[in-house]
Amino acid sequence: MSKAEYRPTTGGGCPMILIKRLCDTLSPLKRPDVRELKEALAAIGCTPELVAPYVSEPERLPYGRNVLYRSDEVEAIVVHLPARSETYIHDHGSSAGCALVVEGIMQNAMFQVDERGEAAYVAEFRMREGQTILAPKGQIHQMSNPGARRTVSLHLYSPPLSGAKTYKRAEQYVLDYVI
Repeated sequence: MSKAEYRPTTGGGCPMILIKRLCDTLSPLKRPDVRELKEALAAIGCTPELVAPYVSEPERLPYGRNVLYRSDEVEAIVVHLPARSETYIHDHGSSAGCALVVEGIMQNAMFQVDERGEAAYVAEFRMREGQTILAPKGQIHQMSNPGARRTVSLHLYSPPLSGAKTYKRAEQYVLDYVI
């Protein structure tokens, strides 16, 4: 049986409700795939009020990140993207993931590695509160908040994150010469 770790809480009942839901929903999971992670996110029933005590301000990264639950099988993280901020272009190492936009708007840009090992833009889409983002193993992406208010999301990863890489965006060269 895997040992789970929980973030200690301070304050009233709301924080404990989210931790209990995470534990009840995630502890039975064994090697969940992206579909099972999405189902788990729906079962948790996360709301802005439940997640609010766990929203962390950015410190060494351009976004806040708070690990709420971690077992050998699954990790749950609250991510806070301040207004007009973005993550680095990254993958999730050997993990698959799924995220629920709890508050705000999230832009998700997709990339693929080019012949130089840089991230070449492929496409992007906008997610609103209540929508889920799937991140299969191997996906390279960048999340951003184009809005004037914060974006908060709850992410599940299996196995827990390790070996994630960041990528440099492929240079876009423009030929500029006069004839």
